[in-house]
This record gives sequence, C-alpha cells and structure tokens, in this order.
Amino acid sequence: MAGIKYCNWTGATPRIASVLTPLNDKNLRLAAQIGVTDVVYYDMDAMPDTVEELVALRQQCEAYNLRLSAIEGGPPMDLIVQGKPGRDEQLEHFKKCIRAMGEAQIPILCAAGYNFMPWSFRVGRTSYEVPIRGGALSSEWKWSDFDDSVRTAEGETTHEDMWANFEYFLKAVVPVAEAAGVYLACHPDDPPFPRIRGLARIMTTPDAFERMCSIVDSPHNGITFCQGCFSEMGVDIPDTIKRLGHRVHFVHFRDVKGNAQDGFVETFQDDGQTDMHAALAAWRDVGFNGIIRPDHVPLLPDFEHAHADEEKARGYTSGKASGYTMVGRIFAVGYMRALFQAVFGKERGSHSQQALRPDT
Repeated sequence: MAGIKYCNWTGATPRIASVLTPLNDKNLRLAAQIGVTDVVYYDMDAMPDTVEELVALRQQCEAYNLRLSAIEGGPPMDLIVQGKPGRDEQLEHFKKCIRAMGEAQIPILCAAGYNFMPWSFRVGRTSYEVPIRGGALSSEWKWSDFDDSVRTAEGETTHEDMWANFEYFLKAVVPVAEAAGVYLACHPDDPPFPRIRGLARIMTTPDAFERMCSIVDSPHNGITFCQGCFSEMGVDIPDTIKRLGHRVHFVHFRDVKGNAQDGFVETFQDDGQTDMHAALAAWRDVGFNGIIRPDHVPLLPDFEHAHADEEKARGYTSGKASGYTMVGRIFAVGYMRALFQAVFGKERGSHSQQALRPDT
C-alpha cells in the first residue's frame, strides 16, 4: 500500500521541504529561490499551540508561495515517556496541539516533539565539530569518547515499561489525530541503540516501527523515516523503505558513515554510505508523494559563524546549532533536486510550487 493512501497529497512525486533557521522572510525567500516547495516548522522543545499562532505561521509561508506542511516539534513529553505523574496533563496539552494543527490545516506532526526517546538523553553525539570533506564540520557518535556509566535522574528503565508507556500514549492521541485530520509521524531514536546510560530505547529497529503501527492500526499513526537513523541501524535503506513506506508520512534525507554499534559520523548528503539515488527510487516505487527534507547538514565555517558554545547541540531555531545551519542546506537542496530529476524525469522532478501544494 503506497504512502499516498496515508497522507493525501496532490501531485505525482514527493516534494522537497526544508526547515528554515531562523524562520524569517529572508530564509523563506531563499527557500523559494532554490526550489523548496514546503516548509517545516522546527523547534526541538516546543511548538505554537494556538490556532491563531499556527495560522499566522502558515500565512507567513504562503506569502512566498510555500506550504507549511509539518510541525517538527511539539509540547513536552518527558512525563509521558517516563510514565510519571503528570503525564495525563501533558497528554491533554498534546491533544490540544493536534486539534490546533487540524484547525490551522497543517497536516503532519513529527520528529522533534514526537519521538519516544528518554528525555534526559535524547539525540546523542560526542562531537559537533568533526572535520569532514574540505574542512566542513559535522557531528559524530564515538563510543570511546562517551562515558556510558553515567546515570541520569531517571535511573534504570526497562523496554517493557517504555512500550507500555508508548501504548498508553498512542491509544490516547491517535483518535484525536484522526478526528483532526493530522498525521503523527514518529522519529527513530538517535542513536538507535537499545540502551544508553541505563535508559531503555525502543524505536531502534524496523521491527519496532511495525510494532508501533500495530498498536493502533491507523493511517494517522505513522513514521518519520529518517534515512540517517535507519542507516545507523545498519539496515539496507531501499529495502527498508519498501518494507515500511506504506506508513511513512515524512522523510529525512541525510546520511552517515558507520553505525550505532561501532560509531558514526554525519556526512554531506552525497558523501555517505547510502545509495541516495536508489533510496529515492524506492520512494518512487512505494508511491510516496509526501515531503522529503534535507536533515542535518555540515557547517561550512568560511561562510557561517562557528557554533556558539552553548548552541552546538541546541538553539536549533537560531541557525547556529549543529546540523541546522543554512549554507549546507542550499547544497543539499540542489543535490536533491538533481536526484529528483534523475529519478522522476526533468518535468516531474522540477515541479512548480503551486502545482504540488496539498489539498487544504
């Protein structure tokens, strides 16, 4: 079953989306100029939670003939993930955000706010300034530089408890998403390793995503397919796309060298271990016509200020955090547009913005 049956986009091919850091008129104009058609609002720790705020954001994007298609953020979920007192209050806030998105006609909630990683250790890297091609700076996960004996305030957790907490969450929010017309798209753990610092991590394999989808078997319970994270799992990307693609609403287009077991470094989109042409062809073959965005990009220090110390791993909306600077994103979009033309043909791979907006 193709992805089009899950999130009802118009158009025959996927579309290139982007986060913009910061999301301002300058970067919206840039996105339109380089061929982006859709915008993803990004904030690792929060999101606008009123209809008025979301409509204002959508209209800001539409002024540049861009569609605000996804919120990559979300309200706090720490108590939900941990199954602690206060989770029901967090669930009510999460539901409020879903309903507001539905009223504002923003169809996808994904990734940053909607993952099920332990909040005291979510995305893990041991360096954010590893030199890669030409002296660009990227991030790395290296076990020899990591002290796994440290324990957080959460202490030890179990996979069984994490799955029970996830089931409680899904059964509470998926019906709300169905009613609102919003598609939930869960992001993998990063790194996708089963236990770090005593904390169980559950979204680390393709099997885990099939289990998630079976808990509430609804088209509104779906996947953010981060190609980088799945590559870190050591799986074949095109094969896994064909396995899970029918439940994917959103794609992160990034790559690495290495894996979660042995360590990895993030690369330019054209310089990793995945055959990106074959990956895009697999998205074509499963009928996916949603949004694909370039995910983490290297910092190009001759053109951008080096990361501020406090923003190497946070401050994502500022454009100073690792992976979320803008110059590398321009390269990534150009590379993706070339791949789109190679896979879909020039006419279908160079679509106009207006022609490929989803129904509203």
